[in-house]
Amino acid sequence: MIGKITGIAVCFVMIITQAAAQEFGIELNGGLQGMHYTLQSGETKQLPGGSLGVNYTFRLGGGLGLLTGVSGGIYRTQAKLRDGLVFSSGQVDDAGSAFEYNLKLTGYKETQQFYAAGVPLLLQFRTGGEGLQWYIDAGGKVFIPFNTSIKQSAQQLVLSGYYPDYNLEIANLPQHGFGTVKNWNGNAGIDLKPAAVLSAATGICFGLSPGTRLYAGVFVDYGLTDLKKKQDSLPFAAYSSGGIKAVQTNSVLNMQNTGTAKLLSFGVQVRISFGSAKAKSAPEPVESKEPRNPADSVLSDFNAELIERPVVFGLLGETAIPNIQKEHLDEVAEILLQYPDIRISIVGHICNSETETENPRVGALRARTVAAYLHSKGVSHSRMKVNSLKESDEIIPENPEANYRNRKAEIRIE
Repeated sequence: MIGKITGIAVCFVMIITQAAAQEFGIELNGGLQGMHYTLQSGETKQLPGGSLGVNYTFRLGGGLGLLTGVSGGIYRTQAKLRDGLVFSSGQVDDAGSAFEYNLKLTGYKETQQFYAAGVPLLLQFRTGGEGLQWYIDAGGKVFIPFNTSIKQSAQQLVLSGYYPDYNLEIANLPQHGFGTVKNWNGNAGIDLKPAAVLSAATGICFGLSPGTRLYAGVFVDYGLTDLKKKQDSLPFAAYSSGGIKAVQTNSVLNMQNTGTAKLLSFGVQVRISFGSAKAKSAPEPVESKEPRNPADSVLSDFNAELIERPVVFGLLGETAIPNIQKEHLDEVAEILLQYPDIRISIVGHICNSETETENPRVGALRARTVAAYLHSKGVSHSRMKVNSLKESDEIIPENPEANYRNRKAEIRIE
């Protein structure tokens, strides 16, 4: 198993080296994690578990990304059998006599636990814009279980044997393995194999600082293939001539009528990522030092007025560029690219009145947001000077509804 995990790690490192990942993440999942299968005369349920992993996201552009990595987790399932259930099987005692061995259960349950490594390959979509975003991950995983353990318990086991040759039933010879056991505990084993798993997650994400993002949401993993290895069906309990305390039982997973065991886990997910949150952009365009033609050497009054038209944000505390202003900024960027010698200053403003208060940092954010938008359209940072005002512009007491115009960023040609 160590060799398998080492191989996965080596392949993962090779993928990272070749793909030049743009986000490194540490992910923690927690919820109900275990196996799902049909159990005749009983019931099963997933128990709390969790997983920890590292992953890389390769931004593909357009809000899409490819996520891969490696994780390790603990998975637990509880199985219960109906009270009064009787298991019968043909056995041979230590004297060589054949008999029918009967086991009656009360309060039987077992906890199946295993660890597993997972290698995901997920396609991620994330909404655009500033601030809070939604994300959706969908794809599959290779799931490799190991270190399986099964703990069993029962309130009572009643062990008896019927000898058809003598028409005799024995139920009270504890020294020979027949009798009643109270508060019984045992252990069993099962071999599991790798499986293919469908995986999906959705939630919100936002920036904590430049280059750091927090993802929080819900996830679900559902197995496509059987985790159990094919094996011969064994009797649920084997006769022990050493006394009733030496009795051992198999896991319900080994029972003949137990259905396909598939992975099922769901719960909450938290991931913190470091690195670029966007796909690598094309190299910044090299602006021509000369206008396209001599007629373009002088900026017209119309274009100058268009550049210096304020970018109004409108809402109190708003720093994201309103959609209605993006068309205007697109025109500004087009003019600036046409006239590469023009330098501009961007000044963020705030609006304070008797009923409205904005922090000066809001004005600084407005200016930086406008500069970032123009840069995304190809305007070099070296051509933009970004500032903000500490005080609010003068308010208009007689027309308070017009004060929204103070929530703006002004562009000035230098």
